Amino acid sequence: MISREAPVHTLGRSLKQRYGRRLRRVMLDLGLTCPNRDGNSGYGGCIYCDLSGSGTGAAKREEDLATQWQDGLTRARKVNPEGQAAIIYFQSYSNTYPDLTPLSEALEQIREWSSVAPILAIGTRPDCFSEEAADLLAAQKPFFDEVWIEFGLETADDHVQKVIGRHDTLENFHIACERAGTRGLHRIAHCIAGLPEEKDDGLLRQVEEIAKAGCEGIKFHQMMVLRKTKLAKMWMDDKLDLLHAPEYIQMVADALEQLPPEVIVHRLVAEAPETEYLAPKPWPGRQKVHSLIEQELQKRGTGQGSRLKTP
Repeated sequence: MISREAPVHTLGRSLKQRYGRRLRRVMLDLGLTCPNRDGNSGYGGCIYCDLSGSGTGAAKREEDLATQWQDGLTRARKVNPEGQAAIIYFQSYSNTYPDLTPLSEALEQIREWSSVAPILAIGTRPDCFSEEAADLLAAQKPFFDEVWIEFGLETADDHVQKVIGRHDTLENFHIACERAGTRGLHRIAHCIAGLPEEKDDGLLRQVEEIAKAGCEGIKFHQMMVLRKTKLAKMWMDDKLDLLHAPEYIQMVADALEQLPPEVIVHRLVAEAPETEYLAPKPWPGRQKVHSLIEQELQKRGTGQGSRLKTP
């Protein structure tokens, strides 16, 4: 699975093996919210989350689901002009909160697009993933090749959860992963490197917990400062220590060595529109960081999972 030429089990490589091509995510926005915005846990969102809930903002622009799909499919068709081309991804905010009605209605609509988009992905918080939500997603399995649930873990330290205003817990993450796993849903965990008050081994701890939870996929992110976030105010007040690319590359390479080789790496680095991005700068582009991480592993003579202890 992992070779010296390909030291990371990336999503692109996995999709090429299964579909003979890459599939492009088409992001859909239901205009929902999360408990950190409506007062259930807090107000204003996590310190790094912008006003669009880390999504497209399409719902606020009053774009209906069909319009969002057609716009995204047009972009996906530039890569795959015919046949299967896309992954349907409900990205913005927490898509299983505050109730399941919007998502349930949307899922009925999108089933007719499954011939073009054979994979369905839903983003949410672990504390917003009820048994009913798990059942709803499991009911979509007959219509799609795979159904993914993307959980924001972000940190394995409950103290840091409070610092960043997230107010979720590691326990909730494991409960949510178990609910999804028993129903045959593919679990993808998001982790962030460099959050305030995160310990030096924070990213390694996240990878350890993600492996323990049996997740099939992972997304690595660096902490980014975006406009119109609480983090932006902290940055302007010089209250942040930011990771820069060389540090991040080393941290992710270390984490990959501890990640089971069968786990699919969906993302090695995060990106944001230049109009919204504030710091850290300078920062290489996504492809460059991806290349530098793989080069670092090759230089070490290691790869994904190479430092896992064998029984």
